[in-house]
Amino acid sequence: MKNYWLALLVAMAACQRNNSEQPETIARDTTGFCFRSEIQFADCFDIIPHDNYKQIIVFDVWNNKDTLSNFIIVPKNTSLPESLPDHEYVLPVPISSIVALSGTHLGFIDLLNALDCVKGVSNGRRLYNKYLYKRFAEGKIAELGTAESGDLEQILDLAPEVVMKTGFEDVRKNDKRILGAGLRIAYNIEWMETKMLGRAEWIKFVGALFCKEAEADSIFSAIRRQYQQVAGLIVDIENKPTVLSGSNYKGTWFLPGGRSYIAQLIVDAGGDYHYKNESSKGSIPLSFEVVLENLVDADIWIGPRAGSLEELRLMDERYKLFKAYKNGRVYHIDNRTTESGGNDYWESGVARPDLLLKDIVRIFHPDLIPGHKLFYYRRLEKEPSTKTSGL
Repeated sequence: MKNYWLALLVAMAACQRNNSEQPETIARDTTGFCFRSEIQFADCFDIIPHDNYKQIIVFDVWNNKDTLSNFIIVPKNTSLPESLPDHEYVLPVPISSIVALSGTHLGFIDLLNALDCVKGVSNGRRLYNKYLYKRFAEGKIAELGTAESGDLEQILDLAPEVVMKTGFEDVRKNDKRILGAGLRIAYNIEWMETKMLGRAEWIKFVGALFCKEAEADSIFSAIRRQYQQVAGLIVDIENKPTVLSGSNYKGTWFLPGGRSYIAQLIVDAGGDYHYKNESSKGSIPLSFEVVLENLVDADIWIGPRAGSLEELRLMDERYKLFKAYKNGRVYHIDNRTTESGGNDYWESGVARPDLLLKDIVRIFHPDLIPGHKLFYYRRLEKEPSTKTSGL
């Protein structure tokens, strides 16, 4: 572990995170509600400060004329302002209870040292975070499923101050039950950001709910500096490996769109991605034949859902045709997993793009950061075996 992480490890001991790298030392929030966040990279939300309240807007990126969520936060135990802009609800902060229905939300809550506020999750058995899993096993965290199919009565019994869930197109239509019950929903659509740092900046959105905006800003600044420092290593790199991503699923291969965060990660790490100029923010559905034609000679393959090269071959013999398979340069995001199916990539990965970038740079250009041991990614071996990181 690097020396510049040690100070934060001491400060965040209460988080109960084990065997993880941490960003640089951060400033604890001593200014409370008065701190004003500046949103630098994220495009999907904004925090608008006023004298004695703040307006938080989550944009409906699927409909530019609308907002997905629009609410007001005010300090607890204070009087409401006489005049407020249009809003859905008023939320007194800091909150002390939250239901988080996506694992990616937990990484932010962890960094903010607020795990004790989590009262419910979508799938407790697949939690990676040891502290959260322990609380789930002790019955202190409820397993709820999704907001659409989960136990609404159980959510109501928990009486969380906020339900945080992933937003998608027409999500509010699907959330009629939970909205109709009067619960406050904070939609988190970090996955629609096109920049890796834009995704990580959602820590400021989460931090506002806990009245920890200064702390969130400091954490993000440390992560941003580390990300940009690593990205700077490949600015003058000319030899860029070609990259294949994902795998075939039920007849369709979903490749990252050219404006997706995965495509940006590949480019920032000094890789050459065939679809980097494509305009989609999400995935591009393609046939196996098209992917084979365009990417059969890709140097590196990241993200196929398999535990070994042999398991990948058993899924489809045609995978053996790819150059990356033949050369054994195939990597999956399962280096930090639990026996019950938890995967830290889906919890802390969104909040730590600096570590993701280090992994990918180490895979693409091993000589640039030879001391970095793969954190989220793992090179697939021929046969299933105990997972080990490294090249």
